[in-house]
Amino acid sequence: MNFLKRFILIVLLIFTAKTISLNAIAVSKLDLNNKVVLITGASRGIGLATAKYLANKGFRVYATIRDTNSLDTSKIKNVRFEYLDVTDLQSIKKTIHKIVIKEGSIDVLINNAGYALGGSLENLSMEDIQEQMDVNLFGAIRMCQEVLPHMRRQKSGHIINISSEQGVYGLPYGSMYSASKAALEAMSEALSIELLPWRINVSIVEPGPVATDFTLKMGTREIENDPYKKICDYMEASHKQKNDREKLESHYQSAEDIAKFLCDVIDAQEPQLRYQTNKLSKGIVSMKLNDVSGEDYLMKMKTMIEGFQKRFIKN
Repeated sequence: MNFLKRFILIVLLIFTAKTISLNAIAVSKLDLNNKVVLITGASRGIGLATAKYLANKGFRVYATIRDTNSLDTSKIKNVRFEYLDVTDLQSIKKTIHKIVIKEGSIDVLINNAGYALGGSLENLSMEDIQEQMDVNLFGAIRMCQEVLPHMRRQKSGHIINISSEQGVYGLPYGSMYSASKAALEAMSEALSIELLPWRINVSIVEPGPVATDFTLKMGTREIENDPYKKICDYMEASHKQKNDREKLESHYQSAEDIAKFLCDVIDAQEPQLRYQTNKLSKGIVSMKLNDVSGEDYLMKMKTMIEGFQKRFIKN
């Protein structure tokens, strides 16, 4: 009888332990999905897809947009849209204050707002360059500086900066886009160490080709007998036609693919510093980071670009 009682007691203890463990896991997942996420540049593309995906997973999502007339937000469920311009500090302060007052915290910041500036370096005015940096780099810095006091107070948080594979190599005729992303990556690396005392994580996400209507602005600086004009005209025309082509090419990811990837980054117990979103971008980034002399980059880029240049440039 004593043996039977001990056996029943052991079974009950095991069952209770499993129940407690399962409940703990469920609560942990619930807490995870109750995180407050702030996303910039969410009127379309990766930002909008990520806002929708995370909201469907139960996150409390605040998606910011600069042009409030560009999106019919009434049809999008469980996403709270707010006006925010990453180049306007007052709009940043106002929106972050509003979120913190309502939610008490901001757990995840995704710096996604950005665009590409195209053209040769000679075709870029200083105003063009300043605007590119103001959005892609300084905008992310402004967001970090305003969110970090709240994350430090709660001794937790995760900043995810959307970069590009082009942040690790110089893109011909996209030099300032590459420069803005390279600077963002260097800043992110340093910041990740500065924030260690408060257990705040910083991650860099480097998408490869993504099939979205990503904004391309061409340089506005005029030069005499512009030798780059045909190349710039070709770039601009190709960009306008590229969306249909991208859908047919297997190496392009969708905005929804990136959204799911970002959810996995947020879910990670120990987030990495740097992520690539597919094998193609991982291969490119790995090759460049291992190319300490830069000779491999030059050889491959020359092979890709020289024929293109000969076609359009007569000197």
